[in-house]
Amino acid sequence: MKGFFKKLGFRRSDEMELEIALKSLRWSALYSALALFALTVYDTVTTGGVGWAFFILITQTLVFWVAHFVFTRRVGSGRDEE
Repeated sequence: MKGFFKKLGFRRSDEMELEIALKSLRWSALYSALALFALTVYDTVTTGGVGWAFFILITQTLVFWVAHFVFTRRVGSGRDEE
């Protein structure tokens, strides 16, 4: 399977490429959250209720915090506590 991806041109990222990818991901997630928040406010004002944008916004935030907690525990579990 590794040979397949190498033939397609995929390779491991260096530190600079990884930093650029993470910053880009951060900006795109912020844009998505702000767009969903604006759409939620618009739906609430015009219809008087929350729509699907609110559900996506809440689940996106929930997935972020659960993943953050899991990865923090996974990384922190290898350390010795003093």
